[in-house]
Amino acid sequence: MKFHSPMIVVADIDRSKRFYVDVLHEEIEQDLGVYVVLKGGFSLMAQEQWKALTGDDAALGKEVGHRFELYFEEDDLERFVEELTRVPGIKSFTDLTETSWGQRALRFFDPDGHVIEVAESMEAVVRRMLATGEPAEEVSRKSMMPLSFVQERAAEVEAGR
Repeated sequence: MKFHSPMIVVADIDRSKRFYVDVLHEEIEQDLGVYVVLKGGFSLMAQEQWKALTGDDAALGKEVGHRFELYFEEDDLERFVEELTRVPGIKSFTDLTETSWGQRALRFFDPDGHVIEVAESMEAVVRRMLATGEPAEEVSRKSMMPLSFVQERAAEVEAGR
């Protein structure tokens, strides 16, 4: 057996498609009307379709969505946060914060209350730390990334990539 991908149940499939395409810049791989596959590796199913297939209403209770999150990475986090502030109705879950290992992230809700996290990739974190002039060994210690990973990012920065 092999895990394929997560699927989230949504109240309004069109509203959710707009959210994931317009706000999170996902691309639609396949749109079957009541079921949408996104190229990011997950899918959406209309609530009425879920209920028709499973007969299950209980799974759609108030707490659905708060037991997991959909995680996205964005190297230009400042630009994304600025874009997000212009989207009406976004409900914040956590503010933009920096972890002890240097990764910055924020969490908010999609239109159905599923938790969305957008964070810097660890490549971006390490590049940002290296840009301060810190030695690779110190960046490795702070970011918890292997020294070889940090040295590869340093070589990329030096090469202008």
